[in-house]
Amino acid sequence: MAFDQAPALQSQLHTHHVDLKDCSIFYTQGGLKSDSTPILLLHGWGISAEPYHEILNLLAERHFVLAPDLPSFGRSSYPNLIPDYDSYARFVLSFLDALNLQQVHLVGHSLGGGIAITLSALAPDRVKSLVLVDSTGNPSVSLLEAIPRRAFEMTAQLLLPKLELKLADIPRVFSYNVLFNTGNVIQALLLSLLVDLKHLLPSIQAPCLLLWSEKDLTTPLSAAQEMAAKIPGSRLTTVEEGWHEWGLWYPEKITSIMLAFTHEAERIDTITADHSSAPV
Repeated sequence: MAFDQAPALQSQLHTHHVDLKDCSIFYTQGGLKSDSTPILLLHGWGISAEPYHEILNLLAERHFVLAPDLPSFGRSSYPNLIPDYDSYARFVLSFLDALNLQQVHLVGHSLGGGIAITLSALAPDRVKSLVLVDSTGNPSVSLLEAIPRRAFEMTAQLLLPKLELKLADIPRVFSYNVLFNTGNVIQALLLSLLVDLKHLLPSIQAPCLLLWSEKDLTTPLSAAQEMAAKIPGSRLTTVEEGWHEWGLWYPEKITSIMLAFTHEAERIDTITADHSSAPV
């Protein structure tokens, strides 16, 4: 299946699916037709690409964007247990191969961030830039500590705006995954809370932005600071908005930061390519 770009001057989102060896991956895509490298967004634990649609629409106004439902989440059904981050990363690579995408600007939130770290280390040539949003991969609290912290955050988020998002969109997708993809929901939670990926961080070659809420209790800011110190040339940007899923409630802010970083990476890559091709 070839990668089908959206028509020019069209930014609304569309749903597609691609058949891989083991499963079908459903994904959302949208944006202006362009020669720029697409943005690939990997969603967080327990949900799917659906709650990110406001973010995706805003990204699509300026850039081409794709967001798959990870295997066994949302519309991408998968019957087997996915044991580790490496398996998720290989699914994403197969997805890119199926769409004939040689390189992407990779954005990963929470669990998606841990997958993005793994993919960046596994196939550095496929990642032009990397944005880690409140990412997993550096466990800093115990499982017993994480549960009450998460409960507090989820309660606190009920006070944030966007009534439909918090009372309909997220609960609907999360409930579906818990009921029909129970094994991988639990396994992915254990990956998020327990698996340490710090050994992979020094091997990340792409320009990297760590984008974090100062109020995040699930993956605290201290974890981001430690990760930033280990990723060569990385940049850490923090926001006051909370909490772990802050970007879903403040889509204008998160997309403006991500697009600025992505377009900066595009310009640097163009300048580097021009210099390397210039006659000596």
